[in-house]
Amino acid sequence: MSLPPLVPPLKCQGIKTKLASEINRIAQAQSFGRWIEPFCGSCVVALNVQPKKALLSDSNVHIIRLYQEIQKGSLTPGIAKSFLTEEGDKLRADGEPYYYTVRERFNAQPSSLDFLFLNRSCFNGVMRFNRHGRFNVPYGHKPERFAQAYVTKITNQIRRISEVISACDWTFATADFRQTIASAE
Repeated sequence: MSLPPLVPPLKCQGIKTKLASEINRIAQAQSFGRWIEPFCGSCVVALNVQPKKALLSDSNVHIIRLYQEIQKGSLTPGIAKSFLTEEGDKLRADGEPYYYTVRERFNAQPSSLDFLFLNRSCFNGVMRFNRHGRFNVPYGHKPERFAQAYVTKITNQIRRISEVISACDWTFATADFRQTIASAE
């Protein structure tokens, strides 16, 4: 019986969580010096394959920044728990207008914590940016979204992912897939 897959703290459309075990099985049968993933997205594949050395890139600077901050230890489970609890209380009290306040704050001055909050409180966990790079997903209409159990789930995901990342030599890079593929040659 295999373990359940590691689930990242970010929700993404097209996430490979359900395929992680099979991808891991195939990857373990291969020999490679460095894992290169030009469209890492939520990083669910790398988190489940857990290669010792990897280049994980994506064109979305916010995804890469979040994982870099987890890797550096500047975004910890404790920091995320405190932030999501506080912001969740404000969302519960003020509802939709507060969501849009955070979205505007993020678009003016992006932070990984605001990104995580928006990703978990927007409509269906959709991650979409307009052509000006502004997060533009509408509110998910769940003011009770950040109940204690949900915050604990997210912080446990960050804790486990931090453990995996710290045990590996991974580079997270904001890059076009062509750049990433070219660096493999």
